[in-house]
Amino acid sequence: MKTLNLAADVAIQRHVKIKAEANPFDPAWEPYFESRYGQKMRENLAGYKKLLRLWLDQNRRCCMCHQLLTKATGWHIHHIVRRVDGGNDASRNLVMVHPNCHMQIHSLGLKVTKPAPETGL
Repeated sequence: MKTLNLAADVAIQRHVKIKAEANPFDPAWEPYFESRYGQKMRENLAGYKKLLRLWLDQNRRCCMCHQLLTKATGWHIHHIVRRVDGGNDASRNLVMVHPNCHMQIHSLGLKVTKPAPETGL
């Protein structure tokens, strides 16, 4: 038996427009596009699983200050190799950091390395 779904059963999904002056090839706009990417990841199941995997691989800690990443502290997604420099959105190029740590990375030009996942040995 087939079921006919009603249009009213489909949830409305609002999309946020990209700022007109935003340029994905300008390094100054990298934090803006990273925040958009992080928001996009939170909104779908595949992105949520990727966030969870990043969080667990980092032992639930920020790569910069090594403090716990929680819902209360918040987090941002940071690209190790910037997209304007040829980086991609693969998990090996992403880390989770606190919002304040993320601002420091971009304002001070700090380099971030991905921590090795801990093994259960």
